Amino acid sequence: MPKNYGQVYWGNIDEHMDYLRRDRMVSDFNPNAYENIDGTPYLVKEFEEGKVYLRTGEVISGKFRFDLYANQIQFIVDGSRYVIAYPEKISMIELNGHILKYIDYNIDAGVNHDYLITLVQGYYSLYLMKSKTLKDPVPTKPYQQARPAKFLDHKDYYYIKVGENPAQRVRNKREIIKICGDKGSEVEMYIKNEKINVQKEYDLVKLITQVNKILTQ
Repeated sequence: MPKNYGQVYWGNIDEHMDYLRRDRMVSDFNPNAYENIDGTPYLVKEFEEGKVYLRTGEVISGKFRFDLYANQIQFIVDGSRYVIAYPEKISMIELNGHILKYIDYNIDAGVNHDYLITLVQGYYSLYLMKSKTLKDPVPTKPYQQARPAKFLDHKDYYYIKVGENPAQRVRNKREIIKICGDKGSEVEMYIKNEKINVQKEYDLVKLITQVNKILTQ
């Protein structure tokens, strides 16, 4: 739990729907949005207990799930589904054993913003981007039945965020070494000595954890 969050606690999200609506932090979910699509757009299909930490200090508990296709957080109140509509006001979300953060990251056209899964927190933070793609439906053809649209897992991407700068996607050890600046030679030596494979998540977590230690030496 982040510092300074223990003193202000709101309780369950269903108790504060009026406030959240006034603050435009929630919107209704269209129950037909994913109708007739195979597969699932969610990290975990079922709603699970979680906590939302607002930047103002309040903590809201409830049942949430992560929509990977729309990159949205849904929650349920009295059987109705809603979407968190103003993620910029959220510091972090605890869900499914993960910490989700709505962060900025570099893309070819500039900077984008999405929920990413936190793997390492520090001056050098490591994030995992999970997402879904939608395969188009296949119409009926001679000797072939029609197939509905289907959600498919997209390739996982890893991002490193340095301080308050937008996160950068990393694909290989050369890019990680470059991000580390004047500590790059030490990081390169660590990768070599520990036989780090930056294509493996376990090794990436180990590496960025060590990078934060090197930074403080």
